[in-house]
Amino acid sequence: METLSPQDASFLHLETGVSQMHIGSTLIVEGPPPDHREVLDAVASKLQFIPRYRQKVRFVPLDLGRPVWVDDPHFNLGYHVRRTALPEPGSEEQLRNLIGRLMSQQLDRGKPLWEIWLAEGLAEDRWAVVTKVHHCMVDGVSGAELLAALLDVEADAEPPPAADWLPEPEPSDVELVQHAIRERIAVPAEGFRTIRAGFRRPRRVASTLLENARAIADFADVRGVPSGDRPRSLNGPIGSHRSYA
Repeated sequence: METLSPQDASFLHLETGVSQMHIGSTLIVEGPPPDHREVLDAVASKLQFIPRYRQKVRFVPLDLGRPVWVDDPHFNLGYHVRRTALPEPGSEEQLRNLIGRLMSQQLDRGKPLWEIWLAEGLAEDRWAVVTKVHHCMVDGVSGAELLAALLDVEADAEPPPAADWLPEPEPSDVELVQHAIRERIAVPAEGFRTIRAGFRRPRRVASTLLENARAIADFADVRGVPSGDRPRSLNGPIGSHRSYA
C-alpha cells in the first residue's frame, strides 16, 4: 500500500458530480489506424514502466487516514483502452464534440483512474488518441512523461516484451485501518490532529470553508477575475457538460 500525498488526496475529495478532476490530451495522427490488438499489445508492453496504471484507490474506513494506492486484482486493459469512430465526414467539430462528451464523464473510482480512446474516421485519412487521467495520478508535467512512456520516438519500433505482472493481494478494511493507525503513530502530530478533528469537526469544516472562500476571493482580486454577486462568464453556476476548443 502507498498512501496518497495530501495534495493528490485533495483532488479526489474536491471532485463533484459537476466538477470532475481529470485531465486529458488529444493526439491527431496521420495515416490508417492500427489494429486494436496491436494497440493493446503496445500499451501492455509499457505498463511495466508506469505501475500506477494498474493500481486503484482504496478509501480508509471512517476516514481514519488518506486514501491508498493498491494493485487492482481484476485489472482489464480492454476496459481502459477503447475504440470508437466518428460519423462521416469526420470533421474536427465532430472530434471536439466527442472529446467534450468523454471529458464530461467521471472516471470509475473502483478501477485505475485512466482511459485511452482511439477515434477512427477523422477526415483527411487521420485518427485521434484521446487520453483521460485523474489529477490525483499525475500533474501537468508527469502526465506528459506518462504519455511519452506509451509512445515511441521511431516509426515501426518493436515494443518491448510485456513483463509478467502479479498483483499484490488487495487489503481488507481492517488492514487499511491498521495501516492508517501505524502511519499516525509514526507521525504523532498527524495523530493528534486526527483526534482533535474528530471533536472539532463542525467548527473545523466551517473554518475551512471560510478560509477557502477568502482565498478564492483574494485570488480573483489578484488575477483580475470578476467577483461579486453579479453573474459573469467566470463565476456562474456550471453543469456536468463540457465543451472542447
